[in-house]
Amino acid sequence: MISEAAVAHGSSSDPGLVSHRRRRLVSGLFYGGLGLLMLLILTATLSDVLPAAVARRVGFNSEGYTFALLLAAWIQSALPRLRGRARMPLALLAGVLCAVVALALFDGDWTSRVKTLNEAFFGLALVLPYTALRRPLPRWVPPALSAVVLVAIAYTITTDNPDSPAVLLAESFALYLLVPIAFDVVDRGILQPRAVTTAAVRWSFYLALVVVPVAVVEIGVDQRQGSGFPEVLEYVGRIHEGVIGILLVVVFFAVGLGRTGRRRRS
Repeated sequence: MISEAAVAHGSSSDPGLVSHRRRRLVSGLFYGGLGLLMLLILTATLSDVLPAAVARRVGFNSEGYTFALLLAAWIQSALPRLRGRARMPLALLAGVLCAVVALALFDGDWTSRVKTLNEAFFGLALVLPYTALRRPLPRWVPPALSAVVLVAIAYTITTDNPDSPAVLLAESFALYLLVPIAFDVVDRGILQPRAVTTAAVRWSFYLALVVVPVAVVEIGVDQRQGSGFPEVLEYVGRIHEGVIGILLVVVFFAVGLGRTGRRRRS
């Protein structure tokens, strides 16, 4: 049992500090809620449960829900079982399988509500192996990876190439951009139980993931037309499904399950 002194000194805030009953409840609500939501979306019955306008807005984010469901299950159930030399080969195999599913969805003759999920699986194709890397990573690696993705996105915006992967797979690129920041800069405790994190940084990150997409939506479509900054706003407006996916995962683990690593000593 973790001593009261350890809790008081903030030496650990790992999942052990959250009761087993609470972990089961939070996990059940998370997976059950998102699973039910995806079932309603894929069967086109969400509007039977929610007002049509709300159902339409909620249903637009199916890629984010799919990504969150599968990545959370991977981190919570699969990663702890991947050990030794087989860890990375199995993680790479999982990534390849996600890529195969993504390509099948992208090229197949599916309904739009199914076909659109390809971006979640393209995201998972790289994210699953990334989360399996041995940690801690060198400090420069996560920011460098996100910077490379950001440069690719910026190049796409400036060249106005509609056939660029960063355009066709905008939500996937949002995941590539945010995952290194989320798991190896802000919320390192999710994948590294003894990593030091700061509550103020975590909550500022969560707030940004909520405020930025909402602000772009509220600006309106007309203000996102044209070149320059409006193009940036238009791109941000296209990637909110990926942002929602990241937000759901980090809040589930850090807030719901208490996987926040160790608190920074003042």
